[in-house]
Amino acid sequence: MTQIMLDLVRKEIKQMPTEEYAPKEEQLNVKSNMALNINPFRVSEKVLQKLRVLSELKVHHYYPENSDFLRLISEYVGVNKENVLIGDGCDGCIEMIAHTFIAAEDKAIIPVPTFHRYEFHTKMMGGSPVFIEMKNFKLSADDILRQSKDAKIIFLCNPNNPTGLELEKQELSKLINNFKGIIVIDEALADATDVNGMALTKKYNNLIIVRSFSKTFGLASCRVGYAVASKEIIDQVKKVSSPFKVNGIGQELAIAALQDKEHISKSREFLETERNYLFKELDKLGLFHTKSITTNFLVDLERISSNSGKAAKILEQKGVLVTDASVFKVPKNSYVRIAVNTREENEVFVNVLAELINKKQ
Repeated sequence: MTQIMLDLVRKEIKQMPTEEYAPKEEQLNVKSNMALNINPFRVSEKVLQKLRVLSELKVHHYYPENSDFLRLISEYVGVNKENVLIGDGCDGCIEMIAHTFIAAEDKAIIPVPTFHRYEFHTKMMGGSPVFIEMKNFKLSADDILRQSKDAKIIFLCNPNNPTGLELEKQELSKLINNFKGIIVIDEALADATDVNGMALTKKYNNLIIVRSFSKTFGLASCRVGYAVASKEIIDQVKKVSSPFKVNGIGQELAIAALQDKEHISKSREFLETERNYLFKELDKLGLFHTKSITTNFLVDLERISSNSGKAAKILEQKGVLVTDASVFKVPKNSYVRIAVNTREENEVFVNVLAELINKKQ
């Protein structure tokens, strides 16, 4: 009977791994968690105040799309409400986009290294991911256009995860102007930077930008995000959504987060200070790293191990967590991804690296 049931499972699902990469659950004896790709400045006090006063009504009732929330998002990014669709994080928005546009055998262009979930959602819909390596971690419109003649969709990440690098504006413009399909730009890491492609959605009707409240706003566990595009695209993507896509408490807390502009500003300052500290210390240790403008970036740990998985394990034994970057399809097997943390945890990370490197010399 079990085999009969299993035979009914879609072939796309059968081909997917049972376990996929995700952040590890909280572990004991962790002194420095450099794998957490979230705001190290923590959550806004206004959000915590809102959480304390949420009434039973907000918890007990259904939670349709909040019009005040839509208005605040549209004001924040400078578009009309009709151009915004709320989703459960960037990942939830990408899932809706994949359901809307990707059918069996459709090709999706994915410049790598980048966020692994673009591949996941493409395969889930029976599509075929086409990976194009970004040489020196830089986007090349010409490379992509040469290989995308019959592709339906391109997934980009700006700033890119895991490198933290901004996509070059000239290359991005060339790509948008010449690709005939849908272009999705994931700006999950943009709120703590000057990256903002929202104005482009008014000019190009093939462009969708997704953002999240998980990173700069510190609401990762609430699963709140949104997509911005032309009204025509939003109306189509909305068809595969749900009136209960985002929980009501998450929407209420996201409203409070958007209203706390001071926290956003202080988060950017904190992030820049700690990122620069890490850059300086890594340079002293002679470790290559990408020149990120946001929370996360790549570090080459070849001086510890030529295998990123092994390097991550060695660090874990010292109470330091990093992300094995092989999941992002990096061009070299000794890269790990780290994310900026508090000064205390950053110092632990740097000191452990120095200890391991000195031991090998």
